[in-house]
Amino acid sequence: MELRHLRYVVATARNGSFSAAGNELNVHQPIISKRIRELEDELGVPLFDRATSGARLTPVGEEFAVSARRIIEDIEQLRDRAKASGSGRLGRVVVGFYKSLSSGALRTALRDFRNQYSDIEVELIETPFIDVAAGVLSGTIDAAIVLGDVVRGEGFDYVPLWSENLVVALPQDHPLVERSVIYWPDLKGERFLISYHDPGPDIHAILLRHLAAPSDHPDIITRRLSRESILSEVASGQGIALQSESAVGLSSLGVVFRPLHSGSGATRLGYMAYWKPDNQNPALKTFIDTIKRQS
Repeated sequence: MELRHLRYVVATARNGSFSAAGNELNVHQPIISKRIRELEDELGVPLFDRATSGARLTPVGEEFAVSARRIIEDIEQLRDRAKASGSGRLGRVVVGFYKSLSSGALRTALRDFRNQYSDIEVELIETPFIDVAAGVLSGTIDAAIVLGDVVRGEGFDYVPLWSENLVVALPQDHPLVERSVIYWPDLKGERFLISYHDPGPDIHAILLRHLAAPSDHPDIITRRLSRESILSEVASGQGIALQSESAVGLSSLGVVFRPLHSGSGATRLGYMAYWKPDNQNPALKTFIDTIKRQS
């Protein structure tokens, strides 16, 4: 018994004759008739009552045709799913990121991707950068979303994504609150609070890049605190903090946010996605192509 035998039975049952089944399947009528007769001989039971007016299912044939139709549908569905998986429209992609990216542009990009590709499961892993990097190297994470300048060395493919404005979080009674825009020189002499957790190390590097001088280094205090706890410390007057603009919605913590500019305009944080070039997951390519277009 072959799949074509099942197709011949189902087509004949649907059309009521071997010749009509042959027209539907583009197969000569004698071949349809012969193959069904071979199937009946193999089963030892007649599937059709044959007459000059056509072919009608026997009781056994009716039961067989129902099962055959179900098998054909299952095989077609299996074929379609395999094609969809191979083309990147079906499957699973694991995306690693660190906690500060759990809102803002990443959240929007994930929502839009899931709406567009509902048959691709996106598994999120929120973990420190060092674990994200290890996951990409080991293959347990397909793609990582990180700040744009943190991936160093060779062996990765990457694509730039969105960027966000950098803002300054200030206590409500801080003198700089009166300004609508803050410039880097305005921050000289301030005490900065950063998190030990990501992207604290990247913020540290940004502070040094803009404020460090041969005889002057910014006062930077690192704490093992979450972003929300850092902002609470800012609210209590322990210092100020740099944050991405996605943190602006946390103003209920008692802080005031102001945009941070340099002489050429707003200071921005760029993000990127990176992955191993030998990753063969078709859904990964779909994910990367989609979020790149959304950026």
